[in-house]
Amino acid sequence: MDTTTAVITIGSIITVKALALWGLWLRLRWRAHREQCRHDYLLGIAEKAAAGSRVELDDQDRDGRRLRVSISRDRGQREDAAA
Repeated sequence: MDTTTAVITIGSIITVKALALWGLWLRLRWRAHREQCRHDYLLGIAEKAAAGSRVELDDQDRDGRRLRVSISRDRGQREDAAA
């Protein structure tokens, strides 16, 4: 095996490994962004529930995970309990 073939082989191996690592990094970054968006969405719902609003959520991801939440607070009952 001559020098040129060895350099091309080693360069190809390094390039393939670097591209695979870059692809994994991009996938991780995309997933972290998706989870941050979900976190912000759920935080908004929790803030609405804390303000006394009625909140209903039925969320299903493409991967099959499903989240169902129904929160309702009756202000009249809460005021009576405080008195």
